[in-house]
Amino acid sequence: MQQNLRLRNWKDKVLLAFSALMIVCCPTAALADPPAGNWQLKFSDDFNGSGLDTGKWTPCFYWAPNGCTNGGAGDLQWFSPNNVSVGGGILRLRAERKPSNGLNYTSGMIASHDKFAFQYGYVEFRAKVPKGNGFWPTLWLLSQNKNWPPEIDVAEFVGSNTNNVHMTIHYKNVSGAHESSSGWWGGIDFSGGYHTYGLLWEADKLVWYVDGVERRRYTNSGNIPDEAMYVTATLALGKAWTNSPPDNSTPLPNNLEIDHIKVWQRN
Repeated sequence: MQQNLRLRNWKDKVLLAFSALMIVCCPTAALADPPAGNWQLKFSDDFNGSGLDTGKWTPCFYWAPNGCTNGGAGDLQWFSPNNVSVGGGILRLRAERKPSNGLNYTSGMIASHDKFAFQYGYVEFRAKVPKGNGFWPTLWLLSQNKNWPPEIDVAEFVGSNTNNVHMTIHYKNVSGAHESSSGWWGGIDFSGGYHTYGLLWEADKLVWYVDGVERRRYTNSGNIPDEAMYVTATLALGKAWTNSPPDNSTPLPNNLEIDHIKVWQRN
């Protein structure tokens, strides 16, 4: 009896120590949930297979013939299906110094255009971003109708400063010109582990969440998209926005790692 009691106490101590270690070392282990309400999961990929689910994703943009780059944004890479891999429950978008189609770098992306789009709801990414000059990882929404803007950046990062996550809405003003409203939140190095990045999109507001905590709110309903949008994740290498292209210090090859992407809508 005493031996069994000691064993139980020993197990309890191990479990307690492990729990404490998870709290101290791994604060992002817990997954976030949608805000309070009656939600139905409409789209989900936990990347538990051995390859990309092509019923859900395409590894390039829809535009042809150059849909594997976004040259208008100053991208320095060509997106290749060979730089998209799934294994161990993780999607990896891999950037490397490999010239392709006149560009000096190759990287990976996914987009759900023509496969899944939604209007209003809650979208969440759980991801780990790379750190280094020139990295430009973005988790975002684009118009299924092939308009631009609108664009909603759920989470966008500058690789030279991964202590800040940028949250942006792009829209057309009353004269039809492009404008944007952006905010950022920081305080931790987001390249140090997995974090959840969520967006509540409703007709009258956009609310950004990091690890389940609200970090930005936008309520100018006249600029909020009212059309279906698709989901995309890209690991670009750029300088137009970052003003810091890859250099000899950039740790290449490297990955944007995504644990899951989910979309809920209210019942």
